[in-house]
Amino acid sequence: MAGKSTGLLRAACMAIIAAAALPGGADEPGERSCGRDTGPASEPAPSADVVDTTTLPALLRERGFTPPSGGFLAYVEEITFDEDREQIVRRRRFDYGGTSAQVTGWNPASTVKLFAATAALLRMRELGFDPDATITYHGSGDDHAFTLRELVEAAIGPSDNLAYDYLTVFSGFDYLHGDFFVEAHGFGRTALRVAYAREQWTGMGFDDFFRTSPAMTVSQDDRVLERPEEHGATQVECSQAACTTLLELGETLRRIVFQEKLPPEESLGLHPDDLELLRGLLGSTRSRGEEAVKVLRPFFGSGARIYHKAGYASEWFTDDVLIDDPDLDRAWLIVLAGNPGRSALDDAARLVGEILSTGALDP
Repeated sequence: MAGKSTGLLRAACMAIIAAAALPGGADEPGERSCGRDTGPASEPAPSADVVDTTTLPALLRERGFTPPSGGFLAYVEEITFDEDREQIVRRRRFDYGGTSAQVTGWNPASTVKLFAATAALLRMRELGFDPDATITYHGSGDDHAFTLRELVEAAIGPSDNLAYDYLTVFSGFDYLHGDFFVEAHGFGRTALRVAYAREQWTGMGFDDFFRTSPAMTVSQDDRVLERPEEHGATQVECSQAACTTLLELGETLRRIVFQEKLPPEESLGLHPDDLELLRGLLGSTRSRGEEAVKVLRPFFGSGARIYHKAGYASEWFTDDVLIDDPDLDRAWLIVLAGNPGRSALDDAARLVGEILSTGALDP
């Protein structure tokens, strides 16, 4: 179904409305909108707490889907905007049999690097610096110095494990788990515990558990901040190197891409320059982790913007994807995890793309 256009999405929507004998006008009760006609801008977004756990599996089965042999998790969210695309007026959430809230039994791998990068950017601003500040990490041997921008680019771009470790200890265990991974930011099950570049990390004299942050110096222009070694005390419920859910991966991506469209209580409060940095990296084409995105892309218009962060470890391939076409009134979160191998999500991505592009999720 290569070359799907925005017209296909609108046509599918109109066909569904016609079949149901429902008017498509903006003032009709129970409306179903196509294009950018979504009703009054003042309409609040309904609660997104409820996740439909049965519709997506049924639609996939109808299309002959067989889950990957090693395991499969899926979360899909349809986000609808007002007429001017200035705020979100509706969120509809679907998953594969309750797997969007699953913490154990799968490996989020490098997808969690988005958390580490986002938290570090917020922490740096709180300390009074920006991403061009230099962080010097003091280990048992040589010092190691990088700008925060360099670490964020390395963690989100080529998905460097050492960059992730540096970002995580920069924020600090207590800041991460007491100030960033909180309900107000959309978290409830996420924790980062163990270095990913473990052998190299400990070889430089750093603790393999993130509970301990090394001493470090932050400097920019004529300003210098010395930070002593820290030992976190926050208790977390996680026995893996990193714990999270598809829901929390998707929610963080949504808040980064659409921060300006969110109510204040949902905003992460990222600086505009930091948003630009993250969005640019998330929207870039990378040398690894593009498998699911390559399958999804043809189902959406040529103007669609795709933001994502993938991860691969222990045969689990996971991708946290947001697709936004500025010519439509909708965007989609698609967060998938499959095992075994980097091609584990190919069939699911193809079928999810078909489901979304044909309007099969519409009520």
